[in-house]
Amino acid sequence: MRRLLGVFTTRPTGWLLAAALLLIGAAGACGGDGEQASPAAPTTTTPYVPQIIEPPDKSGLTVRQVVDVRTVQLSDGEEVRVKGLAAPDACWADAAATFARSMLLEKPVETTPDGEALVSLRLADGTDYGLLAVELGMVRNEAADDRAMSEAEKTASTKKLGRWGPPCTGQTSAAPAPSPASGPTTTTTVAAKPVSGCSVAYVITDRWPGGFRTDVTIRNTGNAPLSGWTLQWKFANGQKVSEMWNATSKQSGADVSATAMNYNQTIGAGESVLMGFTGSSGSTNTAPGAFSLNGFPCKLG
Repeated sequence: MRRLLGVFTTRPTGWLLAAALLLIGAAGACGGDGEQASPAAPTTTTPYVPQIIEPPDKSGLTVRQVVDVRTVQLSDGEEVRVKGLAAPDACWADAAATFARSMLLEKPVETTPDGEALVSLRLADGTDYGLLAVELGMVRNEAADDRAMSEAEKTASTKKLGRWGPPCTGQTSAAPAPSPASGPTTTTTVAAKPVSGCSVAYVITDRWPGGFRTDVTIRNTGNAPLSGWTLQWKFANGQKVSEMWNATSKQSGADVSATAMNYNQTIGAGESVLMGFTGSSGSTNTAPGAFSLNGFPCKLG
């Protein structure tokens, strides 16, 4: 009996250990209260997708109102200021506003944001409005670090264009507060004086497929001032004027005329005015071979 007891007390040890392990496993499979535990849900990670914020659609914008040469209201109601343009000078504010209206009012434009309050304005043909305004002497440049604008102001100053000529002659007085009403451009016709001498320099300054930009310098080579001028020429290759500045254009077929604005009616003896335009053309774009000012033939160059 002792021997049997010894056998009993030594052999069943492994069996008891196995039974204990089975009981522990069964308890772990239950929810603690005898119920079967639910299997753990698989862990999933949702990938991060960055939110793309689309910029507001600025296509199809036009200029609804011109406040002054550097401030306009767009067709979406936003009022913006053109980058790089200084406040208009009192002596040239009206002329500058007239220029801005002739170039921008009811015209399609493209805005390029350059900050919270400043934009660049491009015309339908790609012309940078701000650069053009400075180049023609309509307004001073206030972007000292912009090389193109600085060169444009230097050109206008050297040629005494716009505010750099009479009556401003380089004054830097600020303009009075602009009137809220900015109506359409009007041109007052002044009786034309006879021309005793003139020359015309016609320079194509830029070309692109189907279009071009031209600067036209009219110089009074006579010994007396002339006023109320109209420049006429004929195109040879079917070119058409799109936008003209510092003059009002009229075209019938190949015949083109450019009439002075209110602010540049008079050209003093030995002085000149700069006008220009963008136009459409085919593969051939020959410069006009002859110009006349108030019917008087002008020399080229």
